[in-house]
Amino acid sequence: MRFQTALRYLTATLIMSTAVSAQASWKLDGDASQLTFQTTKMAKTGASTVETHAFDSWRARVNDKGQLSVEIDLDSAKTGIEIRDQRVSEKLFEAGTYPLAVMTATLDMPTLDVMEPGDTQEMEVDGQLTLHDSTQSLPLSLQVTRLRGDQWLVQTVKPVMVDADKFSLVGGIRTLRDLAGLGDIATQVPVAVKAVMVKEE
Repeated sequence: MRFQTALRYLTATLIMSTAVSAQASWKLDGDASQLTFQTTKMAKTGASTVETHAFDSWRARVNDKGQLSVEIDLDSAKTGIEIRDQRVSEKLFEAGTYPLAVMTATLDMPTLDVMEPGDTQEMEVDGQLTLHDSTQSLPLSLQVTRLRGDQWLVQTVKPVMVDADKFSLVGGIRTLRDLAGLGDIATQVPVAVKAVMVKEE
């Protein structure tokens, strides 16, 4: 009887552990993560300069079904120049009216669930970006590494190319160009992500 009781207890424990694992959700460790974008500006002489900027405030979450949601506060863009930060927020993103950019996608959780610490998996994901009152599909090339049982690293294998024209941002880019006295600013913007995700308690 003791053996049968122990067996039932062990079976119940395994079932409960599996259920807890399957229901796990994950959130962003903001201190260990980074979201950057590059701009290419051309002087009137024809010389070009590439600069890398970052968003200071953003959040990401993956639920137990693998549904990924990323929210970016558009007034948190940091370019290294305070007046330019203000212009990007007001003239480009119009953050007072459109405060957030939102990216959604679905990750292959059955594949990720069986990964051991140190394992890495590359995957192609169809993302949906909502920005400036427009939603567009964007392909995402991601690399996912299991750092340990309760922590993942998700990063872009190659930058996500955001076309300003598809989000009605070209007018804002031209305003920034004129304010800065530039010849042009590229409307194709590469975005890169390094996200450390930790299991929610």
